[in-house]
Amino acid sequence: MPTYEYTCESCRHEWSIIMTISQRLKNIKPVCPQCRGKKVHQKVSAFMAVTPKKT
Repeated sequence: MPTYEYTCESCRHEWSIIMTISQRLKNIKPVCPQCRGKKVHQKVSAFMAVTPKKT
């Protein structure tokens, strides 16, 4: 499952959430686990893709 990273605008707390793609497509907005703020922004995060070796 994908990991999404967020930052809270109110307290600047950063955290990660693991959720399914279908949950993400339903636009389920997380709340800050520290201050319960609703103004959160998704961060741009790195990812890794594994592909088969080509001969």
